[in-house]
Amino acid sequence: MNTVETEKPETILRQQESLRAVIESISRELELQPLLTSIVRYACELIGADNGTIGLVDEDRMVGRTEAVFQMPASELGAEITPGVGLAGRVLLTRETVVLGRYGEVDHPTQPDLVENAVVGLPIFWHGKMTGFFGIGARPPRRFDERSVEVLTQFARHAAIAIENARRYAREQRRTERFALIARMGSIITTNLRLEDLVQNTADAIHELLGYPNVAIPLIEATDPDLMVLRHFGGQYKQFMRGEYRLPTSGGLMGAAARERKTILVNDVSSDPRHMPTPGAVGIIAELVVPILLSDQIFGVVNVESDTPFSQEDANILRIVADQLAVAIENARLFKGKQKLLEETQLLYQTSKRLGTATDVDEVVHAYLEQVATRGHFDCTVLLHDTNKEGKRTVTTVQGKWTARKGIESKGQSFPFVYSGIDTVLDSGQTTTIRDRTTDRRLATEFHTVTDGLGGPSLAIIPLLVRGERIGVVVLSAPEPYSWQEEDLQRYQATATQLATAVDSRRQQVLVYDQGQQVAVLEERQRLARELHDSVTQLIFSMTLVAQTLGSAWQRDPSEGERRVQRLIELSQSALAEMRDLLQELRPVAGTPTPVSSPGTLTINRVRHNGLPAALAAQASDASRDGRTVVAETDGYEKLPIEQEEALFRITQEALSNAARHSQAGTVRVRLRTRGQATQLTITDDGIGFPADLTAAKPPRHDGGMGLTTMRERAEAFGGTLRLSSEPGAGTRVEVILPTIKQEGTYP
Repeated sequence: MNTVETEKPETILRQQESLRAVIESISRELELQPLLTSIVRYACELIGADNGTIGLVDEDRMVGRTEAVFQMPASELGAEITPGVGLAGRVLLTRETVVLGRYGEVDHPTQPDLVENAVVGLPIFWHGKMTGFFGIGARPPRRFDERSVEVLTQFARHAAIAIENARRYAREQRRTERFALIARMGSIITTNLRLEDLVQNTADAIHELLGYPNVAIPLIEATDPDLMVLRHFGGQYKQFMRGEYRLPTSGGLMGAAARERKTILVNDVSSDPRHMPTPGAVGIIAELVVPILLSDQIFGVVNVESDTPFSQEDANILRIVADQLAVAIENARLFKGKQKLLEETQLLYQTSKRLGTATDVDEVVHAYLEQVATRGHFDCTVLLHDTNKEGKRTVTTVQGKWTARKGIESKGQSFPFVYSGIDTVLDSGQTTTIRDRTTDRRLATEFHTVTDGLGGPSLAIIPLLVRGERIGVVVLSAPEPYSWQEEDLQRYQATATQLATAVDSRRQQVLVYDQGQQVAVLEERQRLARELHDSVTQLIFSMTLVAQTLGSAWQRDPSEGERRVQRLIELSQSALAEMRDLLQELRPVAGTPTPVSSPGTLTINRVRHNGLPAALAAQASDASRDGRTVVAETDGYEKLPIEQEEALFRITQEALSNAARHSQAGTVRVRLRTRGQATQLTITDDGIGFPADLTAAKPPRHDGGMGLTTMRERAEAFGGTLRLSSEPGAGTRVEVILPTIKQEGTYP
């Protein structure tokens, strides 16, 4: 190295003035990349160099990266430096200043065209930590002297301060970007519940606010948890990735993040065999994948790729975004589910309403096709079966058909019924799908005769069941071999019961008419008489008792009067609910669900929807409000068929009414339990009782005898017995024993 023995004072002064001006200039710059570009240019100008580089160091990885250059080949910018390679590599290795008369003296020079240049390699320190480096060069015959190195060293100290300030500024900007992204995510979540828009808006926000060049958000396929579907992109990906990509979770960094449910950060994708290069993406060195998790449920991943390394800070902010996105996806799916449920409910209601106005089977099928088939995407045919006297299916008739080309067609051809390999499945109530009927071995040869006119080769067959018997099928067809999805069949399956019930109802109407309407009318009148006596009449009687005491109660205590008025209203609502249920049974609408009574009413629907124990508890609670204690005990009871439970409920209702009217009891106890092969219902009270000779053959006839008569009829209808025992002053006991027919299931 050549040195200068003496330097003129004015030269040193001019150099110092230049240094101060440069320091002031770089102190005003807060953007890191422009700052580094200025620093390397000023460094070369201060010591009269021809070219130079400045890089930043990642001490955790012990690598450097060239961030800015001055009059250097373009290949130098962005280059990663490892210890021992080139001039910067020697600085990384030794952490000391390197001055060489010839660049070719370093190990593994990275710029062969500059090997004759004199060079200075200088580390940049901040608080004892090496944060960057200079690489400065000059063409021969120039050589760097001690003064040049000293000026560069002084400049490096101030450059370190400027770089740290710029980094702090960048961190603040990053923090601001994070807050902006979180705010943007909040807006995305609250303003849009459509899943596709939600995910796409998130991908765009990540690119725009955080600056990641490539963003992809694949979601787990709903029907296959081992598959991700990628159709949402941000940044450069949107330019060259179109359509939908299906990615197995068994491969790639995205698949690994989904399988392992953890964040994966790789800053050197070339060294990770899991990395799968994206076609069209160039210069990618780092990939960051964050799973979208809610509890332990995986919805997909957020994937970003970059030409610069990621930090843990990047992973943290994407974790926040993924967490917010998980909640948003769950809400969007719940919203979509609610929408589907609403649409299905509306369809059920409209179909039920339309089927209820149909007068015969042909009109029922036409109404079904009009309401359901015309809103779908598949050809739809309704086939009905006729049976012989033994109940065996003998004929299949094309009762109606809808196609997009021809619309609704009325009743068509009939065929002899043919058993095939799918009948057992259909008879069990399960839908059968056939991708291609021409190759499906389950189908009998004769079956093709029936299905040839139904449309394409792909079929979905939905059974129509009534009382456990199949009366027909709904057949959907697609023009090409097709893998049927649950959502394809949902509307047809949901309305199949309505159709089957309506068809059966019209058939039964004809059958009842042919067999004699008068017998059916008489039986129905008797049944309604029992129902009216056990329900509405009892409630009206209770209303009468309350009404009789209302005036005196009000005079004594207005608050007591108000309570009794409220009680009177509740009893009238219960009576109205019972009457509505009876009217519903008098004029049923096919497929309409049994109405659920409003809270506070005591109707038979409590048994149907909540079970007998809950209904008895509610009945006891309600009866206790009329001046006596009523206790219901149902421990040890095992569920019975609904018809038997309804009978036991009505018997209890009548017994409690009798106790209220006649016994003057203070306490009534209802006990329900299962004992061996029988169910026992006991109602006892501590009232005045009545003579024993009136308990069996001659029951008390306070209501004309109809109450006890209907109680016995209800018990005997299921092979049971009813015993009534009482003595004056010793209360009354009603005991019902029914043979147990066990019912599967439990109460909610």
